[in-house]
Amino acid sequence: MALNSQLKDLILNTRVPLILNQFPLEWECFEGSVHDWCERFDQEATDPPEFELMALSDSRTPQWERKRTKASNLGMQQFLREFGVLEDNQTHWAAYQYKRAHEMPASCLKGIDFSCFGFPEHGNDFSLWLGSEQANTPCHYDTFGVNIVVQVHGCKSWLLFPPETPLQSTRIPYEESSVYCLENFYAPDPEKIQHFLELGRDAYHCNLQAGDVLIVPRHWWHYVEAMSTSLSVNYWVPLKVDMDLALDEFLVKHIVESFVKGESDQMKQYLLNPNQLEDISARPSELFAQFERAVQNMESRQSNRKLWETDYISQADWQSLLNSNNLSARPLEVMSQEEYKLLMNSNAKRFQSDTSPLEPSPISSTWELLVSSMCAPRVIAGMKREFFRRLRQSNTS
Repeated sequence: MALNSQLKDLILNTRVPLILNQFPLEWECFEGSVHDWCERFDQEATDPPEFELMALSDSRTPQWERKRTKASNLGMQQFLREFGVLEDNQTHWAAYQYKRAHEMPASCLKGIDFSCFGFPEHGNDFSLWLGSEQANTPCHYDTFGVNIVVQVHGCKSWLLFPPETPLQSTRIPYEESSVYCLENFYAPDPEKIQHFLELGRDAYHCNLQAGDVLIVPRHWWHYVEAMSTSLSVNYWVPLKVDMDLALDEFLVKHIVESFVKGESDQMKQYLLNPNQLEDISARPSELFAQFERAVQNMESRQSNRKLWETDYISQADWQSLLNSNNLSARPLEVMSQEEYKLLMNSNAKRFQSDTSPLEPSPISSTWELLVSSMCAPRVIAGMKREFFRRLRQSNTS
């Protein structure tokens, strides 16, 4: 069996995160140093990159994207000079992340190909992430796909939890296909540290080094933080089982948009992630039309791209494949309680209740709880079941 076919089977059937240490990639755009890559970007980009800046002292809640400022006058090479090493007097971290392939100069993408993992039909549908030390993504899970993460330069800390972990899910801020939690793993509140320590029973962790690849299974929670200047690439493998969840996301989108229609810009900026601000449907009828198409696609099981099956081999066969000498993959194991406690206590030292201002909220806490309650996954699943019950009933009457 070809190596990439074996990897595909391993990736699609894994139930725990996998690490592929020092995977032999031959992606031409990354053959030089990160400085070479950044220099090429500055020379060839049509527009300068727009970096996000986040105050290190803003620590009382997760470092949501809505709290970050933009820096459009910061070039790639200047970023390396100013943020390449986080000095003691540094006040912010900086990042240019979640950038789709079409936003990048072609030479900065040359040779990137996920065929080596068994997925030739990726269609350049991947993202790039560049950030300084402490640049982070608040803890969340992706509603779609299996995530393949390739660490190109530097090191990133990945803290992961299984789907059933009792984290406090929220859809505020709303981002399509991401479900965040309220736990602040960047800077846990020392007064709430016991709650975080209890979560450690199911915590998985790795420091992903340059040349390593991480496989994040479907719906696994993850908090990601750069330990040094970091450059990585990821691809979400689209799954057939995700077609069912597309309806869930349309329902959530309708609920959230019904709350922001006609509201102030301040309200929209609080409820929506920045990348969603320009993606508000002009009329409810447009959203219903999208929902209707999703229902039709689900019933006919049609899609405009290749969707992959999961769980088509037994766990015994998967284990045998994992143990084969051809693959360098290993499953992550549950983090030791002592290591997890050290990590949480270390991050808790960042919490600054006196100097970090509490983010003003344009909505009441009751309203925020109502939105999160209406958008909770089990509530949305119940709405969907009721919709299809009525649909079947109407089709047979």
